[in-house]
Amino acid sequence: MLPSELKDMSGNDQIKTVRLIESGCSPIVVEVIYDNESPKKQLIKTDQNKVMTFKNISQAYELCRDAGINEAELVQVIPHDEACVGSYVSYDQQTIPLRF
Repeated sequence: MLPSELKDMSGNDQIKTVRLIESGCSPIVVEVIYDNESPKKQLIKTDQNKVMTFKNISQAYELCRDAGINEAELVQVIPHDEACVGSYVSYDQQTIPLRF
């Protein structure tokens, strides 16, 4: 999903949840859950179809604010947790609500 698509969907109230996902020292990525009837997930991508990354949470906030979004969930994945679980990490079970 492109940032322009995020803005359009936000304007049409199609966004269910925005997640700012941080894994250890890796850059932050933004995941969008949309369409309440049958929820779908997509990461925000560049025009070159590469996942957009952010060095800090302020940059991710700016993307959201530009799209008219003022709340999100922060998901922090601890690399140690990834090594200790089975084949699937349920990262969305523990989130921190954010308002900005």
